Amino acid sequence: MNTALQPYPWHRAAWDSLVELSRVGRLPHALMLLGPGETGKQHLALSFAQRLFCSVPGEHSACGQCRGCQLFTAGSHPDFLLLEPEEAGKVIKVDDIRAAGEFAGKTASQGGWRVLVLSPAEGMNVSAANAFLKTLEEPGERVLIVLISHQGGAVLPTIRSRCRIMTLSEPPLGLARDWLAARASQGAEVERALQQAGGRPLRALRFLDGELRAQLERFEAALEALEAGAASALESARAVQDIPGRELVDWLQRRVYEHLRAPALVGSPRARPFFRFLDRLVAVRQRITGTANPNAQLLWEEVLMDWKAVLDFDLRHRAQERRA
Repeated sequence: MNTALQPYPWHRAAWDSLVELSRVGRLPHALMLLGPGETGKQHLALSFAQRLFCSVPGEHSACGQCRGCQLFTAGSHPDFLLLEPEEAGKVIKVDDIRAAGEFAGKTASQGGWRVLVLSPAEGMNVSAANAFLKTLEEPGERVLIVLISHQGGAVLPTIRSRCRIMTLSEPPLGLARDWLAARASQGAEVERALQQAGGRPLRALRFLDGELRAQLERFEAALEALEAGAASALESARAVQDIPGRELVDWLQRRVYEHLRAPALVGSPRARPFFRFLDRLVAVRQRITGTANPNAQLLWEEVLMDWKAVLDFDLRHRAQERRA
């Protein structure tokens, strides 16, 4: 059975670049794949790792049948390590970083490459990132370290400066639409799912499975009730507290950007509270991805109270402008 991974079609140019670097012996020891989340960056890294382990790689993928491919597919290749947080949205622990350093310093047991994929790079706290610096500075022979990052600015500059950065943009809408339509039974829902996912096809695929879409609809209903004064921040927070916090931050950020795109706010002093609220959401994301494990009910009650205050402030200033 062929078990070869293939990069997504929108990553073909990046794939070809990696294959060429490998062919001419110019692969960096550390590579950072930087771009929007849920667009397949990690899949690209895994596909390329499999090709490095493959005995007879093709131009577009590994063979999927040799021993190296079979070990990789089974998750038992001794020269491969995927390092992720124990729980989605949480931090990568310093002990795991130290173990990864030991892995990268060893000789390949299969006589070829050793590959370490770390995802996401911003999942390392300061202690973990500092521990990881030694691994980047003293890599072993034929070691490829691939860092996946959705937010390059959240990665320490000392980490970024030691990596070759490959920036991957969002897929072209037509390509994302065709890929999604080929995998979705609800053809009529593809456009809506892509819109809800901000053009990110893997996220859109999750919207089509129903659960994420139901959560988004519940979030929107709670927010609309809050904004209309039909529900308090306490009631709205209670309605969404079981939804993963990282999803709530993403959706609320999108709501803020929708307001900021309004012509009346572009370049207006009225936009300042909205930008300050975006900074507030950055801090919220850090809290929910950290180790403190905040009380979701209290956290979102505070956030939604702040959001309502921003909207009320804007409403008052609009009224003043009309009177003036």
